[in-house]
Amino acid sequence: MSFFDELGSYPHNNETDGMTDGGGNETSAEKSQQPSSAAKPDDTDFSSEEFWNGVAAVRKKKSRKFWTVALICTLLIVIAASAVITVAIKGRGWLANLIAGDQLIEFTLPIAETPRLDDSFYDDEGRYTAQGIAEAISPSVVSIEIYQTGASFVAIGQGSGIIMTEDGYILTNAHVVDGASQGIKVVLWDKTEYEAKIIGLDSASDIAVIKIAAKGLSPAQFGDSENVSVGEDVVTIGSPAGFYGTVTKGIVSGLDRQIKVENSSVAMECIQIDAAINPGNSGGALLNMWGQVIGITSSKLASNDYDGIGFAISINAAKPIIENLMEYGYVQNRVRIGITFYAISETTAQMYGTRAGIYVVEIDEDCDIANTQLQPEDIITEFDGVAVSDSESVQAFLATKKPGDTVTATVYRVSESGEEEFEIEFELMEDNGSLIENSER
Repeated sequence: MSFFDELGSYPHNNETDGMTDGGGNETSAEKSQQPSSAAKPDDTDFSSEEFWNGVAAVRKKKSRKFWTVALICTLLIVIAASAVITVAIKGRGWLANLIAGDQLIEFTLPIAETPRLDDSFYDDEGRYTAQGIAEAISPSVVSIEIYQTGASFVAIGQGSGIIMTEDGYILTNAHVVDGASQGIKVVLWDKTEYEAKIIGLDSASDIAVIKIAAKGLSPAQFGDSENVSVGEDVVTIGSPAGFYGTVTKGIVSGLDRQIKVENSSVAMECIQIDAAINPGNSGGALLNMWGQVIGITSSKLASNDYDGIGFAISINAAKPIIENLMEYGYVQNRVRIGITFYAISETTAQMYGTRAGIYVVEIDEDCDIANTQLQPEDIITEFDGVAVSDSESVQAFLATKKPGDTVTATVYRVSESGEEEFEIEFELMEDNGSLIENSER
């Protein structure tokens, strides 16, 4: 609407107009009874008071619109600036903190300085002896007791944890604390006790972060597990069977052991060791001889294939998960397919006269893949045209995906009617798998 259109909408006072114009022309009243078009600028009496009142009203109306738009834009700019400032001060998890009670923090796994002890606690190369590690690192490892509703006053589970910050954030295994319906108690090396709360728990990786209301604690120093070598001496500290601060020593027996999880969507990179790991050690520290945490120890797997072998989740594999739990309370954008599988390499496939791929053992009925033609004993050879034949290739593919993405899989099947190959399409699900662990802690 133009300025004059708006101005024309305001009423004009015709009471002062004459009935005739002195020349016998029609009066204003008569003209008002006949159809007429909207007033044009040339027809307007610019000297009338009504005209200038109309001009003022239109200007006032446009001014209100301008200031309304300006106010909205200013508010949007203030909100955006406030969000940026809040993220800079409180971290990206600030919104979740409103719900979690200001416990989530933007976090990078800290590197603490190793305390210097007497020379008797070091070997000739400047590394700790086992005695030196026990002296220096024991204050950084805690015992954790789990209590359930209806279980009287007796702890129903027990494990270990590693202090990450001086203000009480503690790293442990998810299976240690996930059954704590009544509460969690943390016991420090000096027998001081605190009640703990869960900050974040990820069953898929078997990692959890809890917090106690304490200050001035001794955080552990975290090392680079990529620098670990087979045969290297290592020490573990934990609380097996409730014996606080138990120290065991051994060597690294193997590296990059992929410990599978339910549905095989997550396999954590683990360090294999021969140091004794028993229920209660779960969540404790695996340390190199520099006193640095290189792994999170976990109790034996349920499978007989792993009986008597100790494992620790490598700290490099755990680091991004820990940081997600600290900042958001969960691991963001991780997916699962919904199957349990065995890997079939090219060589194994040649031996059995079949195709390389992943051999489907079980299908999770809660996942979208269960709605396809896929059956146990089928072999998936490709995802979206990418060949897969082991956990590493599957995880590399899934690392590029997010929950809700659609995937096309190529499936090879051998049946009584012969061989066939076909494609299925399914949606990736949010990951909620967990390590296949013994129920004992």
